Amino acid sequence: MPETRYELESLEQKFYNLTDMNGAQRRIPCFALLDGKHFAVEHPPHSGSLNANYKGFFSFNSLMLCDSDLRVMYCQISELGVNSDAQIFRDGPLQSILDDLVRMAGFRMLPDHRTLMPPFLLADNGFALTHSTMQPYRQNSLTLENYEFNKMISAVRVRVENLFGVLTSKFRILRRDMNLDPSTSRALVVALCVIHNIQMGPLQLLDVDSTAPMMANPYDSPEDQRTALKRFLLDQ
Repeated sequence: MPETRYELESLEQKFYNLTDMNGAQRRIPCFALLDGKHFAVEHPPHSGSLNANYKGFFSFNSLMLCDSDLRVMYCQISELGVNSDAQIFRDGPLQSILDDLVRMAGFRMLPDHRTLMPPFLLADNGFALTHSTMQPYRQNSLTLENYEFNKMISAVRVRVENLFGVLTSKFRILRRDMNLDPSTSRALVVALCVIHNIQMGPLQLLDVDSTAPMMANPYDSPEDQRTALKRFLLDQ
């Protein structure tokens, strides 16, 4: 997790600089990607159906944040498989961490010199839309503009799915049901994330200007903020 405004804005710039297949910048100013991941296990003893997830197997559910290079920034693992991504988010410390980042960095001007954005992460519709958690529009709100917005942010958010594929490919134990003591299984997942990060090497920070003035929140609701981000992405 970024501990300074300089680290935070460097993470944002790295996402902003990501390019599509034609070399055009994606221009998504998030600092991390969020998603849940079920890690399959043998049926834990005396747990009944508490580790049976909606996908039809026994698991521990988890939340992970990653940066643009697929480093794991945050890992939270539930003892149960029945807990949804939103439940784990609600019951854990992540929202408090995000609130601290917003207080540290404030709302800052994007390169169009019109749009203000706080530090935010990209997630799917399994989470609530907040000032610090951006998500695509739902099916019942898909105008042509909203559809284009969804395509743009989803092309970046898919990288957290890539992370899960990399972990499974790199660590073969994750390809099968883990048959360990439940606490050992959860500790193993965290340890593998640490090993993955070590193999990635140190985070390379960019040369960014972290002295730009911080502004107050100009939006009445997270929906107003999403609309402003949509205009920023579609107007250029």
